Amino acid sequence: MPDRLLHFRRPTLDDARTILDWRTDPEISRHMFSDITYDLDKQRAWITSISQRSDYRHFIIGTEGRSIGYLSYSQIDSHNGHCVPGFYVGDRDARTSAASYLHWFIMDYAFFGMGMNKVISQVMDCNTRMAKSLRLLKEREVGIYRRHIRKADGYHDVHVFELMREEWETHPRLFPLEQTLGAFEESTAT
Repeated sequence: MPDRLLHFRRPTLDDARTILDWRTDPEISRHMFSDITYDLDKQRAWITSISQRSDYRHFIIGTEGRSIGYLSYSQIDSHNGHCVPGFYVGDRDARTSAASYLHWFIMDYAFFGMGMNKVISQVMDCNTRMAKSLRLLKEREVGIYRRHIRKADGYHDVHVFELMREEWETHPRLFPLEQTLGAFEESTAT
């Protein structure tokens, strides 16, 4: 078990520059579904607009008093009980350590904080490390969207994975549920 636990808080306009710096870092942006320009005003407007949507939740990932990454849950469908998580760790020093246990926080919040029945993960073909991790974590690959995302370097396939709540409930626990859910601002167990 890691000695430095994560915490998750809602982004504010003060986070716009940090998120934009991470989001435009070539190591991160090459795995993202869209490319953006470095425009701080647009980033602030995006944070404001996205924070008002019911089908999207997002968080700044932090540890030891510093921000290290970004987590989102998009395409939230409360009626059918599914969503699509996405994250990146922008702090290069924290990438390896945080990535090794971040998945437990993400899934616990989706299933027990938001009450989802299924999580759908989507990974571009160039992100082979993430696809391999999802397979190791027992997410089921259900298909590939061929030439689904167009980036500056051409079209990319998207691998689609899913994980059901009952499958996650049988997954080995690294942390007590109270600890993972307690790491999120405004989390409510369901």
